[in-house]
Amino acid sequence: MILDGQLRHFDTVERHRVVVAAPRADTIRATRETDFVHALLPLVRSIQEMRDVPASIRDIADRAGRLAPDTSFTLADALAGGFVLLGERRDRAILIGAIGKFWKPDFTFVPADPAEFRAFHEPKYVKLAAAFWTEAFGRDKSALRFEARAAATDETARTHLERWYRVVRPFTALFMRAALARIKAEAEAFHAASLTAVVP
Repeated sequence: MILDGQLRHFDTVERHRVVVAAPRADTIRATRETDFVHALLPLVRSIQEMRDVPASIRDIADRAGRLAPDTSFTLADALAGGFVLLGERRDRAILIGAIGKFWKPDFTFVPADPAEFRAFHEPKYVKLAAAFWTEAFGRDKSALRFEARAAATDETARTHLERWYRVVRPFTALFMRAALARIKAEAEAFHAASLTAVVP
């Protein structure tokens, strides 16, 4: 698995999967190009109306709710904003990562290239690696899988990570299900357009 090369051992993990009525190339293209802001806005509005939402999640929802209408956030934006591309396989997989103290409200990313990410062991930090990859699933279909792993660099960071993740996990699961649903819709639209283009 593409994740094993960068983060074989980890403290937390989150996995999701969706079947897409489109080939792998269209699915991975949609993964690269999907605007996650607009995928998540309906969920953001629901969270803003909930009570007892963790402060970190409410802060994300409030920031998203104040974004300009033309704001977008794709994987390219994530890479420009502090994530690093850790690996990719054409038409099959994308792996990104980041290093930080994610439980802090205003944390910053530690700059790192793939080799530095793999070797990073400075105390009190967490390394996060997230992969999207596709698998063949019958004729003209694919399965899109998402997995995010987080590994603490010491016991102090591990305590913070595990406490933080217990609180935010229900919401990150909602976010990722919404994101995969949007990718699925985009991939199926790409595939439908390609079929229309070849019809005489």
